[in-house]
Amino acid sequence: MRYRLFLLTAGFSACILLAGLTLNADFVRRGPTVVVSVKVTDSGGGVLRYRWRSTDGAILDINSPATLWTLPAGPGLHFAYVLVSNGRGGYTERRIAVNTDTIGTPAPTSFNFATLVAPPSPAPSLENDLLRTYATGGPTRVPGDPTYHSVYVPDVLAHAEDSIRGLRYPASGEVKADVNGEMVFPGVLFDTSLDIKCSIDGGLSFDYCNSNPKNMLEAATTTYVLDPNLQGITGSLRLQDGNLCGTLNEFFGVHVTGTATLLDAQGNVLSGPVRMNDIGDFSVPLNSAGASVRLQCENAPPITLSTAGLNPVFPDLGRVTVPGVSAPTVSNMSAITLRGVQLAPPVAIFLPPPAGFPSDVLPREDAYLAVKGLDSRLSACKYYLAVGAVKACDAAGNFTGAITFQDWRHAVKIGEFAINHVPTYTATYINKVDLNLARVQESITYGPNKTAGVVCNHLGPPGGTPDQLVNPSQADIDSAVDNAVNNKNLVACVAMDYTVTPGVNGDAAFIRFLIFGPSGQLLPSINLDGRREKFVPGTCVVCHGGDHYAGKYPEDGSGFADVGGHFLPYDVGNFEFSSKAGVTETDQELALYHLNQNVLSANATGAEYDLIAGWYAGGTTLDKNYTPPSWLAVGDPTSQDFYRKVVARSCRTCHVALVEAYNFDHYENLAPRATTSVFPNASYDVDVNVCGGDNLIRRNHMMPNSLITYNRFWLSSGTTEDQPALLTQFYGPDPGNGGCPPPNGVRP
Repeated sequence: MRYRLFLLTAGFSACILLAGLTLNADFVRRGPTVVVSVKVTDSGGGVLRYRWRSTDGAILDINSPATLWTLPAGPGLHFAYVLVSNGRGGYTERRIAVNTDTIGTPAPTSFNFATLVAPPSPAPSLENDLLRTYATGGPTRVPGDPTYHSVYVPDVLAHAEDSIRGLRYPASGEVKADVNGEMVFPGVLFDTSLDIKCSIDGGLSFDYCNSNPKNMLEAATTTYVLDPNLQGITGSLRLQDGNLCGTLNEFFGVHVTGTATLLDAQGNVLSGPVRMNDIGDFSVPLNSAGASVRLQCENAPPITLSTAGLNPVFPDLGRVTVPGVSAPTVSNMSAITLRGVQLAPPVAIFLPPPAGFPSDVLPREDAYLAVKGLDSRLSACKYYLAVGAVKACDAAGNFTGAITFQDWRHAVKIGEFAINHVPTYTATYINKVDLNLARVQESITYGPNKTAGVVCNHLGPPGGTPDQLVNPSQADIDSAVDNAVNNKNLVACVAMDYTVTPGVNGDAAFIRFLIFGPSGQLLPSINLDGRREKFVPGTCVVCHGGDHYAGKYPEDGSGFADVGGHFLPYDVGNFEFSSKAGVTETDQELALYHLNQNVLSANATGAEYDLIAGWYAGGTTLDKNYTPPSWLAVGDPTSQDFYRKVVARSCRTCHVALVEAYNFDHYENLAPRATTSVFPNASYDVDVNVCGGDNLIRRNHMMPNSLITYNRFWLSSGTTEDQPALLTQFYGPDPGNGGCPPPNGVRP
């Protein structure tokens, strides 16, 4: 069906001329259609370009400040995004939510019991896995800034060598570092030491570029490669407002970085252009004939800087600013019905990223909920294909033949589809510590190899200010839980199951992750931190294990169906409950007990077994003050206080689903100055990961990796449960740094 449209909408002066646009019948039938618009200003003199995406429904991706968005049928929250660029390196992404609880059409009642068969896939071997590592050169020194860091070098070619066994990874060819300098080597044997050889000249020559990194059981463990052989002329490029040049945006599929080119005295190119990495740093190979470096930020005028007089040991151009160019400013987004009716809050809500919190220290959109890796639309589709959730993927990662939420519920026999009187256990609460959402949790098990759970996420209590986040009123908690119970303000339902799929994963049970929108359609991504949509499975394994996941699910479809995920226990000490009968904490104690027992039926980790057993040693009421035996054995009240108030609140939720080396319920893995397979010195490593201070800046302030948990950790300062102070007390002041300072980005 083809339409030629000319729209002049009330409320903003935007005209859209859509000539020859093809709208399929599904687009027209879905639900109410609104006009979404964005208000933008730009001071850089560039030409604005607009890109549009939505999480569900169908939105017209046109280069215009306004577009049409047809929403799905039924109630729920739906999100539309715009990415505005100015052609000179400035990019700004913003989103708007439209709530169809009151303006939508009834949810569809029919569904298709699609039977999908996943393609055959091998099971991950217990003998080999993936090694994730970074190529770095540097360090970079920025004038006026006493800190320095190594440059993560993109596009480095590399292979790993096991000199003892005579093995090479990969067996032939090379892997290439991505835009943030990260490389993943497949099939690495456990319990081995590797030498990594890198090339910065396109494979003409290779040299050692590591200090013998350890290969650890967890696939996603990061080994940082401090690489003197990648030393070059380094520096950093920023826009005038401090934003990066370009963007690396998987949701929109836009990848733009600045470039650096080494020139001789006559202006001839000696090397490059090389890409800048995802944080705006660059490293140009050294050349004695080099006279200048030309920096290019998209279509902004190039900047050429002389290399004369640079430090011969660490030649660095410092931080360079693109004059007069900033990212576009998006001041508002709005939605209007086709009848010209303005949708006002709470129906339509402009949602700029959270600001004014400690998490501002990491401004990157992908700083949180991404420590395991970041997936793309294509890798997400390939994951769904591997686990049997979709039938096909196109080259851009759009899938067809996807299961629906009802299909999944029917297949796993949960809730209304349960058989043989097997109970579905349900609880409703606010997960205040990690996501601050109102959750309706369901879980069912039919014994070994057949367990399923789903959590439907609804808006939680207000958390737009530090005080609201840390001190929600009981009335706000009650209201959020009421809405969840009544299926209002639904964001998405995230499902997991632990089952056997014939021909997949060696016919062994495995855990898969699925995201469903409010209308029941399968979604490839979800935004859980207010900053950006992130794709499966990376956005799931960031907290749910991911023993066989490293950096990114392979876009070529070679990845395992089993990425090594785990269910998470229900940690009541990290929840808020309604005061209303039926959904109070006391009313739901027994249901929560059974939910935790179901976790044990789904390939739980040893840490999860121990934790759940300890919680319920006295019956069916969870012991919020439970302290593991290894921490009690220390006999130190200070250490036990650190466990109960810091580890249990800010670490345990995710770490209990990780491999043993990250099991913080074992004191020896976290003890001061402990040496483990992942921590050369736990005191230093935890201090850097939480408080910052290392020249390898990807480590600084990376934990807690949930934005909400991160903010709650730092906002506890000065309270009776001052987590930064307890951390400093447990480990002692870091010599020369005076303990754990505020997260201002620079150590004193």
